[in-house]
Amino acid sequence: MSLQGTWELSFLIDRDGRILEGRGACSEHLGHSLQSLIGKSLFSFVAADERPYFRRFIGQVNRPSGKRAALVSLQSAVGGIRSYAMEAQAGRSAADNWLMFSRHTGHAEGLDDLDLPVVMVEEGQFLRLVEMAAAQARDSLDLTTIEVGGLSDTRRLAGMAVEEIAAFERSVGEALSSNAHEGILSNPAPGLYNLLHDPAKGGAAIAQDLTSVASQHGITAQQAGVVHATMSVAPNASLASIRESLGIMQRRMPGYDSWGEKPAKPKMREGQMVAALGLGAFLLGVIATVVWMLLLRH
Repeated sequence: MSLQGTWELSFLIDRDGRILEGRGACSEHLGHSLQSLIGKSLFSFVAADERPYFRRFIGQVNRPSGKRAALVSLQSAVGGIRSYAMEAQAGRSAADNWLMFSRHTGHAEGLDDLDLPVVMVEEGQFLRLVEMAAAQARDSLDLTTIEVGGLSDTRRLAGMAVEEIAAFERSVGEALSSNAHEGILSNPAPGLYNLLHDPAKGGAAIAQDLTSVASQHGITAQQAGVVHATMSVAPNASLASIRESLGIMQRRMPGYDSWGEKPAKPKMREGQMVAALGLGAFLLGVIATVVWMLLLRH
């Protein structure tokens, strides 16, 4: 499918889904001027139930065998929910892509029919996406860290073939992706997952889902070893506060000490850094003064 010459909307988006440029009748289709859309997340205009699949789509589009076309539902106050044929094209750099939209849907497949792989974003992007979602949210969202002990320490699953463990891991990813707000999900270490989600389904319920998934693979609750921690993310929460919450939850996980590179390691806040530098300079000044006085006496 090619939309060249037939598209009604197009947006240049980065890997986070943020709109960098655009063309077309934005006011007619989305109810906003192009200027007002720059910097906003395109996810907010995708129908809510398709957002996790849209995350998968943009996460795989630049892979050699990646899907580059699909049917997507866009929503707005002026047009409600309408179907569009969508095609991805190369952007200005490896970090962005053009997405072209046409009301001539033809025979395009829906996002949820493409068998797209679950996308686990890296930790830096995960934090940015949570911050973006919080900036656009009217109500608080939940941030949950989950450790699946059977995947962080596969000795729990002794007797299972490598292929069986891999199948269990894929099922865990699918279950988490289906619950993740806008598909915002990361897997920074084996068996460790972070996801942003609607508080209507809490972290305990999501953890119970994973125990049920384990049972379907012939794995007991004890072998699965699912542990979780959940904290709330307020609207407009800062990146620093999100990083701090994530670090606190990850340190609560049983396998934290065995992780090679600690994810979401708390960073020193700017004020703390300034205070530390100031104290260091003061101590150096005191030491220099004492040394000078001792030299004068001799």
